[in-house]
Amino acid sequence: MSAPSGSQGAIHYQVSSHGKTVYVRCHGLANMKNAPVLDAYLDNARTSGSHTACIDLAETTGMDSTFMGMLVGQGHSFEKAGGKLVVVRPSERSVRLLKMLGIFEVLPVVENCAMPDLQFVPLQDDGGLNLAQRMELVRRAHQSLSVLSEANHAKFSDFLNALEKDLSKQRAGISVAVAAPPVAPVAPPR
Repeated sequence: MSAPSGSQGAIHYQVSSHGKTVYVRCHGLANMKNAPVLDAYLDNARTSGSHTACIDLAETTGMDSTFMGMLVGQGHSFEKAGGKLVVVRPSERSVRLLKMLGIFEVLPVVENCAMPDLQFVPLQDDGGLNLAQRMELVRRAHQSLSVLSEANHAKFSDFLNALEKDLSKQRAGISVAVAAPPVAPVAPPR
């Protein structure tokens, strides 16, 4: 099932579980707007005893740096808990993006594999995060990417500095507008 792209209320993730493994199918564009719902789901799955997370990118049309950094951060969290996060079935475009930011070096990526025959359900975004929490996720995601390489550090350091200033203002009750990260990689549809 393909999710409608760009429509209000579009399903970006479908989830299932079997034993101590959770499976996530990503649909359409995976970005800073829909990454928080997946981040919260993976946090909950891990703290509820899931050992492995398989993230299926076969139906993903593009990914931004926030989404990819969130995957790296979640991979580290699963690893600290004695588990792992695995990216499976990425498209050629997704492979290029994952390699460009050095994610292939820190997360297992399985390009060709069969997914188990499970019942998947849509992962609904409850909109439960406020602006400061969303900004914090963006910050954590880009910090995860920045430590992967000097190129990533150079690419995201100014953005992270500006975001930290915005977070300080947000915590002090000063209104801020969140800007998108610079050169946030997104593979355009062909």
